[in-house]
Amino acid sequence: MLLAALAGEHLLLLGPPGTAKSELSRRLAALTKGRYFERLLTRFSVPEELFGPLSMKGLENDEYVRQVEGYLPTAEVAFIDEIFKANSAILNALLTLLNERLFDNGTARNAVPLLTLVGASNELPESEELDALYDRFLIRRHVSQVSADALGRLAILAAGGGA
Repeated sequence: MLLAALAGEHLLLLGPPGTAKSELSRRLAALTKGRYFERLLTRFSVPEELFGPLSMKGLENDEYVRQVEGYLPTAEVAFIDEIFKANSAILNALLTLLNERLFDNGTARNAVPLLTLVGASNELPESEELDALYDRFLIRRHVSQVSADALGRLAILAAGGGA
């Protein structure tokens, strides 16, 4: 994960639930002291959940802009769980954001400060329309459950002890 951040690449973690994928991302954000964004996608997720709500004042002025502060376009480290559940409305914006580090907000195309986005999934994408998203993750790792032998060492680390 640190290598992905240092290289400015995105990381895909594949593995079963309960393998601390999100916790690793939170720790990376703490290490970098960067703004962090986290979201779980479902097939019912809407763009506002990732990119911010539409600006009511903007709509009054016939502008279609989002209030992005605190959302993905302002994050330096991001974690998107179940990333392959993105629908086409989310997918199109994600592709540009991941590949070019740009976000289209109304008529403006803004640079985003994203160091790395960690995507997580329990399974590989099945739909061809998700191939482009999968390709944006240069680093891909399978994550397994913690073995019974390593559980004690993990508990010590979690409690702030040494390895």
